[in-house]
Amino acid sequence: MNGRLLNGAECRALAKRALELMETHDVPPSPENYAVWSSYASDHNADLCDTLQSMIESGEPFTAAINDRLYDKFFSQKVIEDLLLNSSGVMSKELGNVSKTLADASRDTEAYGQTLAGAEGELANASDPDTMRRMIQDLVEATAKMQNRSRSLERRLQETSTEVTQLRTNLERVREEAMTDALTGVANRKRFDEKLRKGRRQADEKKEEFCLILCDIDHFKRFNDTWGHQTGDQIIRFVAGCMTRHAKDTDTVARYGGEEFGIVLPNTSLAEASKLAETIRHTVESKKLLRKSTNEDLGNITVSLGVAKYRPGEAIESLIERSDTNLYKSKQNGRNRVSVETPEDAAAAA
Repeated sequence: MNGRLLNGAECRALAKRALELMETHDVPPSPENYAVWSSYASDHNADLCDTLQSMIESGEPFTAAINDRLYDKFFSQKVIEDLLLNSSGVMSKELGNVSKTLADASRDTEAYGQTLAGAEGELANASDPDTMRRMIQDLVEATAKMQNRSRSLERRLQETSTEVTQLRTNLERVREEAMTDALTGVANRKRFDEKLRKGRRQADEKKEEFCLILCDIDHFKRFNDTWGHQTGDQIIRFVAGCMTRHAKDTDTVARYGGEEFGIVLPNTSLAEASKLAETIRHTVESKKLLRKSTNEDLGNITVSLGVAKYRPGEAIESLIERSDTNLYKSKQNGRNRVSVETPEDAAAAA
């Protein structure tokens, strides 16, 4: 789940959800199948989630052959090896070091056990001080060796833990960068799609409301042609900042494409989504924007927005299409406005 470590309760909930899904779709609870469905339940692998969601919606049965192919495709040994290679072999090297240290510790433990056994026999037959001293010296040396090896193993494990934590951090940073729009710092199209899928599943499972806002900068091409692309980028960043400022932590603001943005709103009613859209529209309109390089007034910048509410069971493409239709209504009706699907629209569509 976004690459962070899960606590015990979250792990149990994830395992329970994965097993429930497997039971629902008549998938045997093998380790390989669990790997596939727990990844789906955690929404961790976008390609896997898309594949399974498509199969579920088509009603395709999960036969043994299909289950094997899913595991081979997403969890094959080659995938694991590629991950290790892409991580510069750090994980492989560290695990090799730990294995060697553990093997050395095992040999020392066996030797120490033999020393203790020998000491027990000598103690039974010891009759002079020299024998006792030699026996005690052997035990002291063996104990010191064991203590040194234990400290070495503890240090090696600690170093390995640090390396693995750093590796995980680096991998998460790369994943985060791959999901972020470089110009604005908000989510990119890939994360937008991922959050839409996750929001739909949550809405279906928890019977929650779920909404989507699409936003487009009015007359953006005119700004670009008049002032140049650098000023156009400044406007895009400004609008992204306005949207981020008013969105909740649970919402996802994304650059949908070009000068168009989207906000994924889980557990949000249509009225709440409409209010947020209007707040963003008013904020953008009320700000005076100056060209950074020359301080020239860029004029009045406005946005048009379309809001739609998810209908249980519908495809994500349908939700996007309805939100885009409402955005187009805002453009047709003069721009700088919010259009929301009315009860009449919903009834007509039904």
